Amino acid sequence: MKRRGLLVIGLFLPLFLLPLHGQQEDWRATVASFFLSQTDVGDLTAYLESRFSSLESYDQSTAALLLAYSWEKAGDRAKAYTWLARFFEDYRGEGAFIDFLPRTAQNELWAYLKQWQTRYPLVTDLSFLMPAEASPSLSPPDRFVLAVEMTNSAFYKLTSEGETIKAGLLQRGLNTLSLESSPLIRQTGTHTFFLDLKVDDLIIRREIAIEVSLSSELLLNNLPQADISRRYRVSLFFGNRLLAQSQSTIKLTPPIQLTLPPADGRFSPYGPVHPSGQRDPNTIGVSILSLPSVLAQLIKDYKAKREEKERVPPPEIKKEVQLVYLNQTTRGLEKMMADLKLKSKSYQAMVFSVNPS
Repeated sequence: MKRRGLLVIGLFLPLFLLPLHGQQEDWRATVASFFLSQTDVGDLTAYLESRFSSLESYDQSTAALLLAYSWEKAGDRAKAYTWLARFFEDYRGEGAFIDFLPRTAQNELWAYLKQWQTRYPLVTDLSFLMPAEASPSLSPPDRFVLAVEMTNSAFYKLTSEGETIKAGLLQRGLNTLSLESSPLIRQTGTHTFFLDLKVDDLIIRREIAIEVSLSSELLLNNLPQADISRRYRVSLFFGNRLLAQSQSTIKLTPPIQLTLPPADGRFSPYGPVHPSGQRDPNTIGVSILSLPSVLAQLIKDYKAKREEKERVPPPEIKKEVQLVYLNQTTRGLEKMMADLKLKSKSYQAMVFSVNPS
C-alpha cells in the first residue's frame, strides 16, 4: 500500500507540472512560428509587447532583445533603442536565449547583439572617489570626484539645471569626473544632474541625484567684546564766552595681544650662544666618532618614511560619504557634517538628430 501511494503521487506530479511548463514555452513557439512563416514584423512586435509584462524575468531579457531587433528591422529606430536600452540597463545585456528560433534568425540576432555589446555605453558603476583615510579638515574640499566605470567608450555631456558642466570622452574602464563642492553643500536638499552618453546616433540620458544632508555642532561661542571708545570735544571761546562746541565719539578696535620672546640682538643660525659670547662647540656639529650612528639613523628614518608612503591605502569608491570640517560663523566656530548620497534614478534612450523637432 505504501509503494502504491508513492507511485500515484509520482505520476500525479508530472501531470500537474506539464501544463505550467507548456504555458511558459507557448510564447516561444508562437514567436518561432512568426519567423518561420515570415510574418510581418509589426505583428511580431505587437505580440511581444502585449505578452511582455506577463513573462518571467528571465524570459523578459530575451523578449527585450527580440523587440529591439524587430523594431530595427521595421525601421523605427526610436522604439528599437528604447528596447535595446531596457535590455542593457535592466538586464545588464545578459540572459538572452534564442535557441528556439530558426537557424537563420539566430545568426542575425547574434550578429545584432554582438554589434551592440562592443558599442553600447553601459555604466556599470557610478560612485564617489574618496581618500581611504578621510579626516576632519579646516574647510570642505574644493571638488568632489565621481568614478564612472564604462563597458565601452562614449562621448558624454554632464548638465545641471540646463547648464553644461562638463563634456568630453569617457573611455572604457574607470573614468573620473570632478564637481565643484560649494554648490552642493550650501544647504540640505537634492541636486539633480543628467549624464548624456552618445554612440553614433544613440543617446542614453541618465538621471543622477546627489542627496545632501547638513548638520552642525557649535564648538566655540563668539564672546561679546566690550566696546572701546574715545569721546572728543572741541570748544571755541572768545574770552569767557563760548562761541561754538563740537563733540564726537570714535570706537576703537581692540588691540591684538601678542606675547613675543625678548630678543637678544644676536643672530644665531648654527646653535645657541655661550654666555661668554663664544659659540658652544658641543652644539655646533656632530662628533666624528658618532657620525656612523647618525648616518645609520638617517637611513633608518628614510626607509621608515618611504614604507609609510607605500602603505598609504588607495582611494575608496563609495555611494555614501560624510565630510567633517570647521566653519567660522556669526555664532562662533562650528563643526560641520555633510552627508552625501549618490543615486542613479532613471534612464532614457533617444535618437540623436542635428535638427530636433
